[in-house]
Amino acid sequence: MRTDPGADASTASAPEVPVPTLAPLRVPAYRRIWTAAVVSHLGTFLQMTAAPWLMLELTGSAFMVSLVTTFLLLPRLLLTLPAGALADVVDRRTLLIVGNLIGSSSVAAMAVLAGVGALTPTLLLALTLLLGSGTAIAMPAFQTLVPDLVPRPLLPQAITLNSGAFNVARAVGPALGGLLVAAGLVSASFGLNALSFLVVVAVLLTLPRDQVERVVGQSRRHLLRATAVGVRYARFTRDIRILLVVTAVFTLTAASVQALLAPVVVDLGLGGAAYGLIWGCMGAGALVGVATRERARIRLGARMVPASILLFGVGGVTLGLAPNGVTAGAGMSLAGLAWVWVLITLNATVQLMAPTWVRSRVVSLYALVVGIQPVGAFLAGALAERTGSGMAVAVATAITLILGMVALRLDLPVLGRVEEPRSAGLEVLDEHLRVEVRGPTVVTRSWVIDETHVERFLAGMREARRIRRRTGARRWDLHQDALEPQRFTEVVRYAAWDEQMVQRTRLDARDLEVLRALRDMDVRGAPTTRHLMPVDLDVSRSGRRWRGGRGRRNR
Repeated sequence: MRTDPGADASTASAPEVPVPTLAPLRVPAYRRIWTAAVVSHLGTFLQMTAAPWLMLELTGSAFMVSLVTTFLLLPRLLLTLPAGALADVVDRRTLLIVGNLIGSSSVAAMAVLAGVGALTPTLLLALTLLLGSGTAIAMPAFQTLVPDLVPRPLLPQAITLNSGAFNVARAVGPALGGLLVAAGLVSASFGLNALSFLVVVAVLLTLPRDQVERVVGQSRRHLLRATAVGVRYARFTRDIRILLVVTAVFTLTAASVQALLAPVVVDLGLGGAAYGLIWGCMGAGALVGVATRERARIRLGARMVPASILLFGVGGVTLGLAPNGVTAGAGMSLAGLAWVWVLITLNATVQLMAPTWVRSRVVSLYALVVGIQPVGAFLAGALAERTGSGMAVAVATAITLILGMVALRLDLPVLGRVEEPRSAGLEVLDEHLRVEVRGPTVVTRSWVIDETHVERFLAGMREARRIRRRTGARRWDLHQDALEPQRFTEVVRYAAWDEQMVQRTRLDARDLEVLRALRDMDVRGAPTTRHLMPVDLDVSRSGRRWRGGRGRRNR
């Protein structure tokens, strides 16, 4: 939640002091993971340099080149949400190891097939899809592992360093990949990437297993239900919802820069070595972004995200309209700097706004909208077939410029003015309600409201609807008694009995304040609450579902 939405730097009691960017590296476990991430990302950029270039050599089609990016990122659309739900309820280390082993196997197969000359366009796309699947499985677990390794005040810097690891590799990997491509050693690029995954696995094995908090309503058996709860949390949290929409539109339009770089370079009359160097320009710009992001955030304040989006749009249009390699490199450098500023700021803000019990699922939603890049790459590739690669990049990133101007008018959450919602500390419901119930359940609460307080009560119930839905309710309704207009009944439906048992543990202090104010509006002192379970009429005569005498009426 925002601590002070209307706060301004001028009203602060003291200037905000930047936290050193390298501070998280003092934590040994994080330092090991970060080092492994540098190696892994280096392998990734060898892959991202070699695979599109190989596809261009095999097919000569800009559209087929764009499909390499599409197939690499497409699994995020299918697997990121379930992987995020898994990361909330299983050992994250195990999930990371599985994802990295899948990635290593896929690129090792590419290396062997490319080495013997048997890697066809179809096989390249299929193995790229498998590689993307491993990455999608591991991504939410990795992003939510970091908050467990560093103190909360260092989280934005840890995310910045994660991006730094990515962009150190972006600066070096494409140049090295370009040299390997120019030397005809595409299979070596794939092989080195396979080894990089194994380095990550080795480092993960040095970490202790996660001590995953087991709570009622979260289990491996209810993965789809847990995923739906995470989606509802984001849907009914206004600030997170807006951030996800901005991220989705940004990544959709910005995808063209990476997806079409290879044919843009070819259109400029340049070769594989120049392609690697221009790729590296984006990494170099991103490294500058890592070093300057914290000070830029403090200086720009609420304008940080919109200004960064506008800056990326300028870099993308420059690349698309570039007359030579130098101008293209300048555009890529600017795009790299802005890319880091935008996505680190959005990522850190989303993570800080998500409570612990649903953080992995919210982060998986963020990863999902970032993963909309394959759609953007596909559209950019299709446009490139009609207009040329450079013009397609220019058109797509011109839309990014429009997004930046729109974002200036949005009331976006500001990193540095948000804090993690913390549980109010309530326990699960009373022991007498811990019964074995199958199927969806219903909780009803009936109020009798003085007519002078009805408007205030209805305003409070609008807040209650948001609170119930974001903490687990599948459906919410409010009814007024036709014969007693002062009597109102809230009807809350849950996917299962254990969901309504644990729902109260997910309330934060502000939620609790709203619900207690509503409770006190009842003229009798508190509403009448009933917890209802389903009755299966087909078996009720045998007594298997009838629990006579066990009903409770709570005040």
